[in-house]
Amino acid sequence: MKFNDILKLVWALTPFILVVLGLLSIVIAAFLVAIQLGWLILGLALILVGYILSPKQDKTQ
Repeated sequence: MKFNDILKLVWALTPFILVVLGLLSIVIAAFLVAIQLGWLILGLALILVGYILSPKQDKTQ
């Protein structure tokens, strides 16, 4: 894999990386407030990331 290919891949994944880092910051803040709230937000963040990564159905038929 050439360096240009790696740069294109990183550039394509940048929005997803930023979303995951944003969710991580929210989870850390929730853990600082309360342990139970942190686990709740962590679970919701994992569900959201799973939804983003899940394959989408083509509904154009």
